[in-house]
Amino acid sequence: MNGNRVEKHGACGMKLRSARAGFTLLEALIVVSVGIVLTAAAIPVLNSAMTNMRINSAVSDFTSALTTARYQAIKSGQICTFVITAPANTYVLTIPSSGAAPAAPLSSYVTINTGSGTSTYTLCPNGTVYGAGGTCPGASQPPALSFKYQNRQINIAVSEVGNVSSTIIQ
Repeated sequence: MNGNRVEKHGACGMKLRSARAGFTLLEALIVVSVGIVLTAAAIPVLNSAMTNMRINSAVSDFTSALTTARYQAIKSGQICTFVITAPANTYVLTIPSSGAAPAAPLSSYVTINTGSGTSTYTLCPNGTVYGAGGTCPGASQPPALSFKYQNRQINIAVSEVGNVSSTIIQ
């Protein structure tokens, strides 16, 4: 005997836990409270990360689609057009020898602002990019776009050599 508690030993001589072992209700409540506070603090961070991921994914989709269209113009040796329709968030690539491809979707999470509802890029066989007009070299600059999702906005600019740059506005 050790004080008022009885020590029990198992078959191997190991001490067995007494009946009082475990967590008190207060200890369990403190652990649950800490978990709730940490979860509540993580929710805004998670929402911000999801917003960033969605808008960055949309910019990446646009960049990939335009780059693929530019390479198609180079490969085919023909002047191609790449048209983005803002309300529908779709694009259409037209190669003269094969016609217009079906409209392909861009990210549905974002709102694309083209300024006029559609933006047309003229893709030349030498890799240069111009605005609407369908001639190479073209007289107009490639159109600028704006992608918006919740409180974030990214402006997109395409250079005449096909480089896509993005500027975070909000």
